[in-house]
Amino acid sequence: MKKNRKRKNTLTKVLIGILCALFLSLVGIFLCNKWVIQFYYTGTDEVHAQYGMPYNDPGIEAKYTGTLLRFIKKPVDVTIDSSAVDLHNFGEYTVTYSAKYKDVSATTKRKVIVEDTIGPDIQLSSSPDAYTVYNHTYDEEGFKAIDNYDGDVTSQVTSKESNGMIYYSVTDSQGNTSTARRKIVYDDRKGPTFNFEDGSEIVVYNGEEFKDDYTAIDDCDGDVSSKVTIEGSVDTSTNGEYELKYSVSDAHGNTTNVTRKVKVEDKPVNHETATEDNKTIYLTFDDGPYKYTDQLLDILDKYNVKATFFVTNAYPGYAYCIGEEAKRGHTVAVHTATHNYAAVYASASAYWNDFNRMNDIIQQQTGSKTTMFRFPGGSSNTVSKNYCSGVVSQIARDANSMGYTYYDWNVSSGDAGETTNTDVVYNNVINGISANTKYGHPSVVLQHDVKDFSVNAVERIIQCGLENGYSFKSLQPGSYTAHHQIGN
Repeated sequence: MKKNRKRKNTLTKVLIGILCALFLSLVGIFLCNKWVIQFYYTGTDEVHAQYGMPYNDPGIEAKYTGTLLRFIKKPVDVTIDSSAVDLHNFGEYTVTYSAKYKDVSATTKRKVIVEDTIGPDIQLSSSPDAYTVYNHTYDEEGFKAIDNYDGDVTSQVTSKESNGMIYYSVTDSQGNTSTARRKIVYDDRKGPTFNFEDGSEIVVYNGEEFKDDYTAIDDCDGDVSSKVTIEGSVDTSTNGEYELKYSVSDAHGNTTNVTRKVKVEDKPVNHETATEDNKTIYLTFDDGPYKYTDQLLDILDKYNVKATFFVTNAYPGYAYCIGEEAKRGHTVAVHTATHNYAAVYASASAYWNDFNRMNDIIQQQTGSKTTMFRFPGGSSNTVSKNYCSGVVSQIARDANSMGYTYYDWNVSSGDAGETTNTDVVYNNVINGISANTKYGHPSVVLQHDVKDFSVNAVERIIQCGLENGYSFKSLQPGSYTAHHQIGN
């Protein structure tokens, strides 16, 4: 019994000693422990930011903990200061992080390197309806390239077509390259287009040959005229209106059908077929008189050349020139008073009312009327169809019954809209005259004395003609009319 009691006392003393040592150790730990704030980076302490783009901080955590009591970790809010980072200038910058809990505070930093390692953004424009015709090169739909440092670098984009694809590439000033590609959509969605040399509605005179001049062009297959089928025929020995139906298909099954109307009628008596010397030149001037007419008359006088003036009343202040033209031996004829297509081609009666008004003005200035005239736009014009179908044909028939003669031309100077260059006018006229001479025809030249650049070419035209053995005449009743095929 005494031995057991003694053993119990010894164990008690040992246990008390251990507890005292443990207590003293804990007290020592608490006395030696320091409370600190530790930071934990998301990622590394050095990051790279792209020039010109928003800065997105990777993030960081802060925890309140002890140097010895590390098992105690309390999250602490962190304040981030990235104001020092200049995203519009290359370089190294610092982001500062701050945290505080109770009386403990701490800071840390992260290096930010602003650079440009991203290539330009290539944006391709496209339309769901866009396509490239077979056998044709790709027609660019459009693209744009924007770089975060260089800005718009669209002009520096290169493209290459290969195996049905377009490959785009562009490199910015920092050496970053971007690429893009698009697949070319090949298709053929349009049928061939017909072109009729004399228009889709024409007049052929009884007994004359009907020349069916047409072409059919396909945007993919090219000239497919040989594939055209025609339904219907024209009997030029019998007056009447005939209808021809044309049809053609391309290699991809697109078909075009058009209809052409051909009217066969008697040739007007005044459709002159005179064939004067092929070295005869008739200079004719439309739309005047105007402020350049006096200058023109002096040039004609200088070389004793007679011309023909198809006059209007568009510039009443120069009406006196009509009398001067006749006085100097030139031919004066009607070109309508107003030269307003919508008005004169509203109907045949509207045309003749305008004609008679102009003829009265000619009589006032010259003492006599004329039986000669020129259609605005020529007898082959199709503009008149916009106002009255068949009006030119009707006017031609009326003229025949009234003993009037209309005159077209077979040499165009191009001064009615093709050019405003004196040299071009001169070359057009000389080349046209040469062609007519080659084929045995006299030349009826169309110019306008309301165009100074055209009047300025006249003296050189006359000089060239005289030097090459040509004679100049004014048109007279019975002269070569150079009639076109009536277009309406």
